[in-house]
Amino acid sequence: MTRNFLGNSPIVGPVTLFSLLMVPMVMSCFFVVYALAGWVIDGRDRLNWAIEAPTVSTWVAVSMVTFSGLVIAYTRWRGGSWWHPLIVSSVGHIVVSLLMTLSVFITVKL
Repeated sequence: MTRNFLGNSPIVGPVTLFSLLMVPMVMSCFFVVYALAGWVIDGRDRLNWAIEAPTVSTWVAVSMVTFSGLVIAYTRWRGGSWWHPLIVSSVGHIVVSLLMTLSVFITVKL
């Protein structure tokens, strides 16, 4: 049995842990770049961005919240505490996705 540095068996394996930490990181990085693009572009590009941005940001936020919710449920089902890195990361990604969605809607209204 594999042991971690605390001496007890791990909640999830290392490959699963890596995968469940990397997927939302990639999506959050995309979302940050996409939301911040609205602050920098101007002219016709800004208009085209503003047309599609609310829909894109809503779907990305829904996807991030759903994925993170499933990761939290999986980690709790496997016996992880509320301070497990997967749960902390998931809560952080939910907050980031909601803030980026808010940023997009504010930018579109400007």
